[in-house]
Amino acid sequence: MAFYSDFAEYYDAVFPLEEDVLAYLASYLASGSRRVLDVGCGTGDFCGRFAAMGLEAVGVDVDPKMIEAARRRYPDATFEIMDMLEVGRLEPPFDMAYCIGNVAAHIPQDALPRFLADVAALLGPGSPWLLQTVNWDYVLGLETFEFPDTHVEMPLAEGAKDAREVVFSRRYESIAEERLHFLTRLTEDGETVFEGDVWLHPVRRDEYVRIHEGSGFTLLGHFANFRRDPFVSDRQSSSVYAFRRL
Repeated sequence: MAFYSDFAEYYDAVFPLEEDVLAYLASYLASGSRRVLDVGCGTGDFCGRFAAMGLEAVGVDVDPKMIEAARRRYPDATFEIMDMLEVGRLEPPFDMAYCIGNVAAHIPQDALPRFLADVAALLGPGSPWLLQTVNWDYVLGLETFEFPDTHVEMPLAEGAKDAREVVFSRRYESIAEERLHFLTRLTEDGETVFEGDVWLHPVRRDEYVRIHEGSGFTLLGHFANFRRDPFVSDRQSSSVYAFRRL
């Protein structure tokens, strides 16, 4: 996970917390909810906000530097260095769990049913499980896919006169039903800071729903984004699922 450790310093600048995402997640909290789980929490922004609401927020991430940053910034939340496939070790119950930012694509397809069964066991009956991926139905029809570059200005380094211009680039190559190659590059003031690559595991919409139903969930809604716009399989978008634990 060297890419994610290298990326930790830049994570919040490239992926700042979006209020509409927080509002979407919070809208599924039932009255009296006490505990929430963030699977793949990164630097912990969402856990920090839920903790500020008085909830017991638990975030897990496999990368130590991400967790180090989360613990430093949000001492009122709980963070654990943990692979997603180990979430069954956590103490239940949770009143809501979520996994956003295409984190779930790191799970091999043959391990997905076990992961979802573990999540179901952590949740109380009727509790929401919220999931975001890219629209794999669209991506799997392509040979390659490139995201628009993300341009941000980092805070001034000590002694520097100008802000640092950072550009984050992402693309998919070797796209196939079983897996695809995710390549990333980050430059700072035109110089490459790091390049990373990892294999991801795409799952089409109907297959996600089928596996979830077999793991103890029912679908509440499926959207193209956190504004709840309708999902259309052949358009570039997110794929935002809301499930309920039976």
